[in-house]
Amino acid sequence: MTMPLLHTILASLGLLICLALALHMMLGPAQRQRLARLGDRLVQALQRPFDKRERRRQAHREAQAAIERARRGSAREGEWDGNVYRPKQFDKRKD
Repeated sequence: MTMPLLHTILASLGLLICLALALHMMLGPAQRQRLARLGDRLVQALQRPFDKRERRRQAHREAQAAIERARRGSAREGEWDGNVYRPKQFDKRKD
């Protein structure tokens, strides 16, 4: 990349920033708030796929839902110990 091309790109970038700031100053308070909320939602939407905590929460919710489905689906007699199901038919103790 030649030096005049770099200067042109930097000058264009500076001009765009100045125009954006001028347009922002021309907006009223309500439009500025609306624009700020739109920007916040855009940033959150871009960050969401990379949020590890949210993925962990989702995985935990899915695991709990699977455990509940298994508990409700067990028609046989048995006992639950945490998330482990022990059917009575496998009990080796003689009563």
